Amino acid sequence: MSAIDLAAVILSITCLALIAVATLVTIRLRGALGEVRTVIDEVRADAAAQHGRLDRQGAAVDAELHRIDGLVERADRVTARADTLSKVTYGAIARPVIRTAAVVKGTTRAAQRLRGGPADRQEDGTCSSE
Repeated sequence: MSAIDLAAVILSITCLALIAVATLVTIRLRGALGEVRTVIDEVRADAAAQHGRLDRQGAAVDAELHRIDGLVERADRVTARADTLSKVTYGAIARPVIRTAAVVKGTTRAAQRLRGGPADRQEDGTCSSE
């Protein structure tokens, strides 16, 4: 064997070794790629489930906000009605009661004056008819 034949044999063995190593690396990378695909599929399934759950929760929160908005509007209307009712009640009841009390007080003072009682007395305690 000549040096060229020996170099060709060594080069061929080196190439076969490199091909074997490349084949092993490729097989391991393919296995890792399969695992990565499995993990990606699991993540996609989990993300889809979480997305659906978040959509449902968002819809529930939105519905609750609309319900609360309706309650606030109703509370505003009830407050406005209560305020109006309070004003009407005050006008319908308080004014006549105040007028009646004034008439009663005036009548009482007039009766006391007619009888010559304490309504005849001035603020300094003296009698006005003296």
